[in-house]
Formats: sequence, structure tokens, C-alpha cells
Amino acid sequence: MKFPPGDQGLAAVAALADPVRKAVYEFVRTSEAAVGRDECASVLGLPRNTVAFQLDKLADQGLLAVQFRRLKGKGGPGSGRPAKLYAAAHLDVAASVPHREYALAADLMARAIERAGAEGRPVAPVLAEVAREAGKAIGTRIGSLTQVLEDHGYRPEVRMDGSVELLDCPFHQLSANHRDTVCFMNLELLTAVVDGAEAPYRVCLDPPTNQHHCCVRLDPRQD
Repeated sequence: MKFPPGDQGLAAVAALADPVRKAVYEFVRTSEAAVGRDECASVLGLPRNTVAFQLDKLADQGLLAVQFRRLKGKGGPGSGRPAKLYAAAHLDVAASVPHREYALAADLMARAIERAGAEGRPVAPVLAEVAREAGKAIGTRIGSLTQVLEDHGYRPEVRMDGSVELLDCPFHQLSANHRDTVCFMNLELLTAVVDGAEAPYRVCLDPPTNQHHCCVRLDPRQD
């Protein structure tokens, strides 16, 4: 399953605020096969140019996939050229303000439950294991630790003493209801992110005074 980055998700959701664009999207999404501009315009009773514009906008936002195919039984000028067709993209779009990572949390927990069941192990240590694996993968593919923390919704802020405070929790609602489990998972995840990035920080669990802040703090290593 693919999830777009936060900004792309917001843009995709915003694109559907236009009622004409939403109608075009729903027609394509619920069609059994890819559809062309002419078919879409005919069914919706809209000008072809309007439909073409909206279809391309939806494709630009990643909500529709484009394919080219010669249509059977079509004759006349231009009939030999492949037609531009549109189909629903296999993409789940989620958007939140501020940015949250509930899909990541769900994926980690589901993987942990499956692995624990298959191996006959308690879920908690397996969740830590899965979170470390994910964090290591995130940490090793980044260019900047600050940027990856920003991208994942932590809103990092470097303090005068060199520590990094995380002003947002990307798992906020989950942690409010399941604090011990979520904060434990988050600690393991961020520890592995820092290790994977080879960043000079020590990751600490530090319950924040502000309920919206993350429970993890990054202190500069002294060694």
C-alpha cells in the first residue's frame, strides 16, 4: 500500500473540493475499465475540453492513472493513434493538519501482531523489533535527520544546548488513548532512525509538559 507524503495528500484532497472535478473523479473511480475523455464527457453531460482539463488535473495529483491504448472499432481520422485513457490510481490518500502518521503506526502494529502470532512470541518485544527495522530503513535513506523528522510530522526544534525537541507527535491521538504502547513504539522507531542516520544524538524518553509534544527528546552525545 502506498501513501503520498503529507503535502501531496493535502493537495489531492483539496483537488476534490471542486464539484466538477469530484464528479469526474467519481465517474472514473467507479468505472470497471479505463475511460476516455469522450465517454466521460458524454456520460456527465460536460464539454469535452472541461473534462479533459479535469482528468489531467486529477492525474497530476496522483488520483488517476493514465494509459494509452488503441480503441477497437474506432475509425476515421486519428483512429490509428492510441487513445488517452484514465483509471483510478491504486493509491490511498490521507491528509491531516498537522501531519500525522497513523498509517505508519497501523502498519507497524499489524506487522508485529502477525509476526508475534506466527512465532508464538509476546507482541510488545516484537513491536519494538518491527519499529526498529522500520526506523533503520528510514534513517539510512535520508540526507538530513532534521528533514526526515519534519517530513514525518515531528516538527523538530534545535535548542541552545544542542538538544532537539519534537514539538509535534505524529501519533498524537493514538498516544492519547494508548500512551505506554505508542510511546514505547515511538522510542524504538526514533532510536533506530537516529542510529541509521549515524546522527550524534542520544534518544531519550521524556514525557513533555505540553500534551501535543512528542514524548521523545534527542540529546547530543557526549562521547
